[in-house]
Amino acid sequence: MLYGHRVHPVAVVETFSARYGCGRVASRLAEAGAWKGGWGVLDNAAFVAIGSFAVLIAAYFTYGRFIARRVYRLDADRVTPAHSMRDNIDYIPTRIPILFGHHFASIAGLGPILGPAIAVIWGWGPAVIWILVGSIFIGAVHDLGALTISLRYRGRSIGEVCHHLMGGRARILALLIIFFMMSLAMGAFCNIISNLFVNFHPDAIIPSFGLMVVAIGVGVAVYRFRFPLSPTTAVALVLFAGLIFWGVERPVCTYQWFLKPDTLAALEKAKEAPPTPGVPAFELPYGAVAAVEHLKAVDDEAAAADVLAVAPDAQSGCIGIAQLSWIAVLLFYGFLASVLPVWLLLQPRDYINSFQLYFVLTTMLLGILIAGWTGAAVNHIEAPMVRSGVPDAPSIFPFLFVTVACGAVSGFHSLVSSGTTVKQLNRESDALPIGYGAMLVEGALAVLVILACAAGLGATSWAPDGVYSSWEGIKGGELNAVVRGGANFLAQLGIPTSYGRTVLAVTIVAFAMTTLDSATRLLRFNVEEMGRALRIRLLANRYVASAVAISGIAFFALVPAGKTLWILFGITNQLLAGLTLLTVSVFLFKLRRAIVYTIIPMTIMLVLSAWAMVLSLCKFWEKGQWSLVVVSIIVLAMSLWLAVEAAISFSRGRGGIDLDGEPQPVPAEEQAAIDAAHLG
Repeated sequence: MLYGHRVHPVAVVETFSARYGCGRVASRLAEAGAWKGGWGVLDNAAFVAIGSFAVLIAAYFTYGRFIARRVYRLDADRVTPAHSMRDNIDYIPTRIPILFGHHFASIAGLGPILGPAIAVIWGWGPAVIWILVGSIFIGAVHDLGALTISLRYRGRSIGEVCHHLMGGRARILALLIIFFMMSLAMGAFCNIISNLFVNFHPDAIIPSFGLMVVAIGVGVAVYRFRFPLSPTTAVALVLFAGLIFWGVERPVCTYQWFLKPDTLAALEKAKEAPPTPGVPAFELPYGAVAAVEHLKAVDDEAAAADVLAVAPDAQSGCIGIAQLSWIAVLLFYGFLASVLPVWLLLQPRDYINSFQLYFVLTTMLLGILIAGWTGAAVNHIEAPMVRSGVPDAPSIFPFLFVTVACGAVSGFHSLVSSGTTVKQLNRESDALPIGYGAMLVEGALAVLVILACAAGLGATSWAPDGVYSSWEGIKGGELNAVVRGGANFLAQLGIPTSYGRTVLAVTIVAFAMTTLDSATRLLRFNVEEMGRALRIRLLANRYVASAVAISGIAFFALVPAGKTLWILFGITNQLLAGLTLLTVSVFLFKLRRAIVYTIIPMTIMLVLSAWAMVLSLCKFWEKGQWSLVVVSIIVLAMSLWLAVEAAISFSRGRGGIDLDGEPQPVPAEEQAAIDAAHLG
């Protein structure tokens, strides 16, 4: 119904196709999916996906180029820190495809997956709209801005840039806020990864850790032995595919290592049991949740209690020995990754992960399009477009915006941009596809996650007793919902559901662990900066700094707060995004440039995140979660103080810095060597 007239979607699409020469593909999708069975266009996953991707692509070539050229004024001839400070450890010039993969794998993590998977409970419409608007006008502007100011300050972090723009107090405040936010985020990541390994997808363990070995082999082969990149990549991808098949056939059920012999016997019997109506099957990948469901269904309460003692439910408020063991392993891995040279693990691992990302994005999108073409049931969006009064859930305003988190905007991205990416940027102009473009790709991934949960899961998950029936109904299974829904899209391509689920689970874990190792490295840089700022020489040691970083992560990893911890991360993450945009605004103001493109997004993020922080603080107080109360008060107070420091800097007027001098071109010999290099 449009202005009182009923409009047939097929007619609309055919008119558009005829006028703009788009052919009849979209028209066929409309006829097969949007109208078949009486479905409207807004219930059609294929149309939502195509429309969202079209908006993001158009934004890159219009608004993105405008921001890069007119506001940030990127210059391809200016020397980047990767050249001027090259040390082949942290600073190393890198070509766009390689650096894009590293940057995207670092910023993506669980953010654009877990956040949208939770936020869809308020309806898919608000979530998709916020992802598109937020990523185009706030998130991508934020990421590119952080990368730009770090470039102009010789690769310095956001904390150090605050020192130059606003003074020493601002630097300390920014570093402390970053420390709390990143420790909180990575603590949540450790909890979520351990929960996925133990409760849902033991089949993801072998591929996830095997990928590290493959990545180290790629790094050594390419950087030390100068093997050609293309055949090395092909071998690595074949090995990785083999690891996925191995993981599907041989899941590592670590929770079973801690069970009693009688319980193990009961589980072995369950594996061989024939299908029984009303009894959930205990089948691959043999997660702890499936084990408990089966044992309770066959009235073996003792065995079920034994499994729950070892691997408690994510919402139980406890951390079992199985999850605790994985948290310890992940923390040890984060420590090692933070001190190793970037070329040995981080860069090649992220490079391989990027192919995994391209595969998942492409196959999920193709699966949605095929479902739309054929009118398959998984193309029908079962979730309500807008949903109010969700049982036990916080209000949609402001919590939708902080829950989506990295799917629309993320302060963590500023730390990646100014921490590792800036040190590998070959030309300033490369910042547009990497800084702005990667955020839009993350938005595209978030849209696919929304559709996997809203359409791919099917109607049963949205029934009154389904997964999304209430806030507590998810029970820590948000990622499993994405895996199941996404696998149904992959099944449209003929990929068996069991393999599809493993591929998606491995993708989620791989990006989460990539963010974990990158973030631990960034936390190490942060601690080292605090050591220099406070003149504590011991903190300047990379091993000591890494140990301090791991301690901060461990503190939050051991807080069994479930979705509450993720929402607190989302709040602090968006608060940091607002503060980063504030720093970018001060930078542009001092250079006498327009600040409207950053000051409006900054205001939106600071208001939303402060509002959510105050509401959450009241909840933490009511529940007696004193550690979260203390952290919330500290972060909120420091953020307000930093805003005051920025206001003081604004009051001093424009000018005071000059970063627009004559650009220094990269020597021709060095640029030729970079262009011809393998991973550089």
